Amino acid sequence: MGELLVILIGVGLFYYLLFIFPTQWLKVEHVRVPLGIDKKILQISDLHVERNRIHPDKIRELLHREKPDYVFITGDFTAREKYIPLIKPYIEIFQEYGIEVFAVFGNHDYRTYELSLQLRPWLNKHGVKVLVNESIEFSDFTLIGLDFYRKDPHGVSKAFAGVTSMKPKVVLCHDPNDLTEVSEPFDFMLSGHLHGKQFNVPFFFKFVSKGQLASRGIYKGLHLVGGSYLYISKGIGQAHWNMRFGVRSEVSILTLTSAR
Repeated sequence: MGELLVILIGVGLFYYLLFIFPTQWLKVEHVRVPLGIDKKILQISDLHVERNRIHPDKIRELLHREKPDYVFITGDFTAREKYIPLIKPYIEIFQEYGIEVFAVFGNHDYRTYELSLQLRPWLNKHGVKVLVNESIEFSDFTLIGLDFYRKDPHGVSKAFAGVTSMKPKVVLCHDPNDLTEVSEPFDFMLSGHLHGKQFNVPFFFKFVSKGQLASRGIYKGLHLVGGSYLYISKGIGQAHWNMRFGVRSEVSILTLTSAR
């Protein structure tokens, strides 16, 4: 009986270290992107609040330390309307620091019709501006938000329709494969969706179809694609299974440096 207990404890510890610990050990990626402006962005992607083991206090500590100018959230808040209240502790931290928050929706945010109807007004009410194929002009850059749900076949062109300035163009989207749908010029695209594989198994995206970028090995980090920068976050939460293997939960501090 004693030997069996030792084996069970060993198996449990092995399971925790390999699959659970990476979801609790937050990695903060610091990335510099030469856009010719002086702004610092906190990007959070794939919150998946029902499968998230990163306590809001860790985000509070990060905001206090890094003092970003904006927070950009690139989709997948939750997959069920009953979990929407769990988002509030994270949003309250942004309100506490008075930081503007902009977001786009991902595929999980459209899991049910009722969810999409409730989530957008709830976020807007709590100070998160959700961009649905639209743009916002700032003094030194233009922010463009692409919605995941393509109910409007002209959504991408509508998102860029009001963009007339020559300032750097920053695009928020959930799926990095949206890059292949954008014909208009832009400077920097922020995305998530792929979770850095979530399970770091060799050739994973050769067998699991997640678009042409992933099949080419472009599924995490900073890339220069077709003359534009693309950053793919590994996400802070988990999809489907609340586990990771060889991939830590991530948030990103993106410095849009003034040195080009």
